Amino acid sequence: MNLNELTIEQINTFSVQQGATALSKLREESYNAMEENEALLMRILKDNKDTEIGKKYDFASIESIEEYQKRLPVTTYDDYAEYVLRMINNNQSNLMTAYDVDLYCETNGTLGNPKIMPMSSNAIAVQNTYNSGVFNGIKGEELDPSWMKGRAMTLMECKMVEIKDGKKYGALSSIMMSEMKPVLEKISSTPFEALFPVGDTDARYLQARFALAASDITQINATFLSFVAEIMRYIETHWQMLVDDIEKGTINQEIRMPDDVRNNLLAKISPMPERAAELRKIFEEEMHTKIAVKIWKNLKLISGVGTGAFEIYDNKLKERYVDDSVKFFYAGISSTEAMFSVPLGMDIKDSALVPNSIFYEFLPVDANDDFSKIVTLDKVEVGKDYEIIMTNLSGLYRYRMRDCIKVMGMYNNLPLIRFQYRIDQVVDLIDDHTSEIALTKTATDTAKKLGFELVDFSVFADREAMPPKYIYLIEAVNIPDGIELGAIQKCINENLDKYNPELAAQIAKEMCAPADVHLLQEETYMLYRDLMVMKGRNSAQLKPVRIIINELQRRFFFGLVEKEWEA
Repeated sequence: MNLNELTIEQINTFSVQQGATALSKLREESYNAMEENEALLMRILKDNKDTEIGKKYDFASIESIEEYQKRLPVTTYDDYAEYVLRMINNNQSNLMTAYDVDLYCETNGTLGNPKIMPMSSNAIAVQNTYNSGVFNGIKGEELDPSWMKGRAMTLMECKMVEIKDGKKYGALSSIMMSEMKPVLEKISSTPFEALFPVGDTDARYLQARFALAASDITQINATFLSFVAEIMRYIETHWQMLVDDIEKGTINQEIRMPDDVRNNLLAKISPMPERAAELRKIFEEEMHTKIAVKIWKNLKLISGVGTGAFEIYDNKLKERYVDDSVKFFYAGISSTEAMFSVPLGMDIKDSALVPNSIFYEFLPVDANDDFSKIVTLDKVEVGKDYEIIMTNLSGLYRYRMRDCIKVMGMYNNLPLIRFQYRIDQVVDLIDDHTSEIALTKTATDTAKKLGFELVDFSVFADREAMPPKYIYLIEAVNIPDGIELGAIQKCINENLDKYNPELAAQIAKEMCAPADVHLLQEETYMLYRDLMVMKGRNSAQLKPVRIIINELQRRFFFGLVEKEWEA
């Protein structure tokens, strides 16, 4: 089928039909989840018995989960780094996996350092089937069919480079978007020049400008909901420039992009005075009244990761930009290493494990690394927190993910989970074990109580101070008159006491000091993201800087403290 010859409605209908098959398949697998997962492990061992790792641990003789767990240790990235380098630099194969590997992806390390992971063609196929497939199937079941007639605002920046012998390095999303190139500009408002930016092209401007010009947007799709909140904030701040450009059919000369990119874009656009007048009226008269559904009257859906550290952006979008007519699809837990879970409906934050994606093991978070307490998916307990240990289709075996998930319930025999926090993102001043969740709830509750809008925040553990203390760096807007820095600091400390009584006890003993607060300049977090992209980081991998963990982050954020708000 030549999708390029189809209308946008026909393309979306075709995607929904394929998605319905994937969704039905997952629902069927939910009845025999453990059997499906065990069969996957046995298939992985059989297929990889002649690899270097397979021979080392004699995969050929393993006939049970118990034997697999006895034979193979729990692993970390360091156990695979040498194999990955040999695969890339020497073009060696059959080391970690027997499956074809042509793609290498970036993943965030414990200390924020990117690591390179191989991704096999088998793993990519699973992602296509269950990730985008289930998403499309659910859209077909739960959305008004009119969404199929409209385009999407696609908030992604896809970068892919060839590293050696035809092998590519980039994000999985880049592969998926590249495969859709023939129809992308038919189904999305975002131009190629923003989806596949070159040089220092300002992709954010292009995403916003072309989406505002499109009155037929029915969905906004992003990797993380933070990107959606950021683009809405950008539109609010720069709407006059964006609307002027739409009216005149121009691109502001101050916007960064190579000349050839600018010329290609100018050839695609023309003056739109009527759309500009409509937008100008909305911004001048209805700026703070759920503006997204005024700009795009047929908006039906926003999708992206919206749990864990991203929940504050979910709340912000609902409070400020959209009403109940817009549904949310909260992407499940997925990473460079593997796809773990997908939601089974709209507006649901729990997601179902995918038994044919990886082999799952679960280490109770309170087990203190006692691996004898690891359980399989049929033995997990609802309400309990676990670290995922997984065996994937790309050559990782019993690999520690360092992600804490909570088992929220069951769908037939398939556990429903929700991401909690990165286990490595627990910070200590003096053995207080303050979690990312506690830090986030402290900030969001403070903003709610004092009536300001929390754009974003980071926390620095200042262990050099006497006594040591946490420092909150907060980007906030619309701070009510009369609210001073001292009031924000007082509220932060009250909430920290509530969410981590252990820290409060240490403060009472004067072992550490109450937290300090600094307010950041407007658009600090936009600037940080731009800086990381300019330094070569893939935007799809950029997550919120909740805990400042390196010197670059420390210097950047403290360098953008708003001086007039300093104590």
